[in-house]
Amino acid sequence: MGLFNHHRKLTLGAPVQGRLVPLKSVKNAVYASDQYGVGFAVEPDCDQVVSPIAGTIVSYFPTKHAVGIQADKLEVLVHMGIDTVELNGNPFETLVKVGDHVNVNTPLSRMDLAQIRQAGKAATTMVVVVNAGEHVKSLDVPDSGTVAAGEAIGQVVEA
Repeated sequence: MGLFNHHRKLTLGAPVQGRLVPLKSVKNAVYASDQYGVGFAVEPDCDQVVSPIAGTIVSYFPTKHAVGIQADKLEVLVHMGIDTVELNGNPFETLVKVGDHVNVNTPLSRMDLAQIRQAGKAATTMVVVVNAGEHVKSLDVPDSGTVAAGEAIGQVVEA
């Protein structure tokens, strides 16, 4: 390894309080197959959604169910719920705007878990590095466990 082959390590936090689950086990074939990138998911038991990584908000979907964060070279998507785009933003309240700088544990959104589940949707919250093929050397996050929102749970190493 040469002098300039330094791989930056970025801390990943839990986006919500709840139970960690592997991305491959979520009930959405696209996310489970890593088509969007590598990451992890949490089955939430509270409404507060926080940033899992330090960076800048680069997008917030009009339906409020997903937010994009630029963290150095990484493009990180926080996706709240499965098929929640169909709810037209009703169970979500945005707490940040495009251009805001966030740290791990900065509040991003509130989601009404009861409303999501009443609509027959899963509230599974996914964190995905969407440009992983180009920029991720490794992602180290446990497959299970109980986590608090914002708790440091692992790291991503840039390629």
